[in-house]
Amino acid sequence: MKREKYMTVLLVICVFSYFMMVNLSMTAEAEDLSRYYGSEVNTDRRDTFIFDLRDSYINEKKLVQYTQNLTELDYGGCEFLVKESKKENIDPFLVLGVIKRESNFNPQARGAAGERGLGQLMDNTARIVANNLGYTYNEDELFDAKYNLKLTITQLSYLVNLYGGDIHMALTAYNRGQQGLSDYMEMRRHFETPGQSDYSATVLQFANQYKEEFDNFIN
Repeated sequence: MKREKYMTVLLVICVFSYFMMVNLSMTAEAEDLSRYYGSEVNTDRRDTFIFDLRDSYINEKKLVQYTQNLTELDYGGCEFLVKESKKENIDPFLVLGVIKRESNFNPQARGAAGERGLGQLMDNTARIVANNLGYTYNEDELFDAKYNLKLTITQLSYLVNLYGGDIHMALTAYNRGQQGLSDYMEMRRHFETPGQSDYSATVLQFANQYKEEFDNFIN
């Protein structure tokens, strides 16, 4: 009985210590911001920033949880997806939309033309992206969720930047290739949005659906 009470008290102390550590870390970051902007940053502003950081931290964790529920990938893979999307400044829901459309979240998916993994990357595209990242390339590694996500997210980010933030063009190029996009847009040059395709519309539909589901998930 005494041992059970001791273990309970120890668990409570560990949980309390964890949250104190998170709070102190966020407080230190807010103080660094205060020093950066100078002494004019008042306490209210610092406190607000601390709570913003805490909310961001909690929401990021919830996004990882939501992603795991949605994709059934392991926690590490979902955390990697969220952090890499943030690092590359790309909407994680857009990434989810792409891998839903490409592989239905199956890391072992293989396409008829040789596409592999979550993002269904072709060998020629994957090799170039991997080389640009300084990675050793092996086509079988495309079945590794994190490796595939790294290349997929990097390629998506590159295309979004290349086409000036036009998501339809970026997605259509992801699906058809850059020359394929040019040929497609030439055929649709009289359309208001020549870069829009069934593929881009489907991915964005998934992305918007997942964003709405996540909003409900955290509320």
